[in-house]
Amino acid sequence: MERIRAAHRDVAEAHRRLDEAVARARLDGSTWAEIGAALGMSRQAAFKRFGKPKNPTTGETMSARMTDHLPALTEKFFTLVAEGDEEAAMGMLHHRTRKELPWPTIIEVWASVVGEYGELEGCDNTFVTTPKSTEPEGNLLGKINGKLLGIAIGVTTLRLEAGEIMGRVAFDKDDAVVGVLFLPEGATDIAF
Repeated sequence: MERIRAAHRDVAEAHRRLDEAVARARLDGSTWAEIGAALGMSRQAAFKRFGKPKNPTTGETMSARMTDHLPALTEKFFTLVAEGDEEAAMGMLHHRTRKELPWPTIIEVWASVVGEYGELEGCDNTFVTTPKSTEPEGNLLGKINGKLLGIAIGVTTLRLEAGEIMGRVAFDKDDAVVGVLFLPEGATDIAF
């Protein structure tokens, strides 16, 4: 057990040193693109992980949040839609999104998916990323760190009876669903 505790302390120390190194690089004039390249991620992913923007409403520094629970929420949302559980699925949506994306619209699109590919059999390869990205956020760093600022996108392969499609769910900072997409597997022209 002591080896586990020591490894956990080492990881926490590595995160602290990385945060300090990025802050120092920014003070020294490095761009988010340069930092992202050094970390193997996009400049937006680097900013969303390490940036310290101010909330324009409150003036407070916005902070990154943990995202390790979002793959499970992504799969839960699609499962609820597939089961026709309107109350639970709509309960996951942000109140404004419920008005813009009512249940009849969601279930109509889902019916089209079922008509083309059959019933949902499961979700595979679920991960979290940034808007417009089709790769896991930050690869290994993202898996270890699991933090993002702002909108986070849950991406999964929806395994259906006769094929697979990509499901994308946009989550706000409070984990409310603010967008849903059903796309052909491998799509790169995406709204978010």
